[in-house]
Amino acid sequence: MWLEVKAMFSVIAIIFAAIVLSQIIMLNMLLGFLLIVTIGMIVIGDLFIGHKITSNHLDVLMNPVKADEEICILFTLSGMVDFVKTRKGPLGTRQFVYHKKEATIINDGSYPIRFVGGQRGFVGHENFDRNVDLYKAEALSKTPGNDVKEIFQKIKNREGVKHYE
Repeated sequence: MWLEVKAMFSVIAIIFAAIVLSQIIMLNMLLGFLLIVTIGMIVIGDLFIGHKITSNHLDVLMNPVKADEEICILFTLSGMVDFVKTRKGPLGTRQFVYHKKEATIINDGSYPIRFVGGQRGFVGHENFDRNVDLYKAEALSKTPGNDVKEIFQKIKNREGVKHYE
């Protein structure tokens, strides 16, 4: 939504510059050329910023979410962080599409997050079917193992954490 507003303001500015350009070209070719280059740089800069925002999925953080949606901060297996808009489902499930496949994660509400824009969210991991409680995840560095599900199971058994299964 905000990218569209920025694009609208840029278009209006370019129209005003074109009006000025039509008068300047008659008076001085050099100033007209510099104004054309300036307009081109504004357009290329806007396209570059818009491409970076949409290719990195940051537009999810900028746009408001509906009442039946939440944002998931998804940690992938490759160590990257991605922002995914999820739809609320029955019994705390959140459905979303990732890598062109339907995916589901369970948000039990143990670690809710609010983003700067007021959107609701939670933390998830690509290899774990529940939301990740970051307070409990601190113990991951002290627990041996590589599989996220196995490590969380060890932590639950060791610390006496309530099982949700």
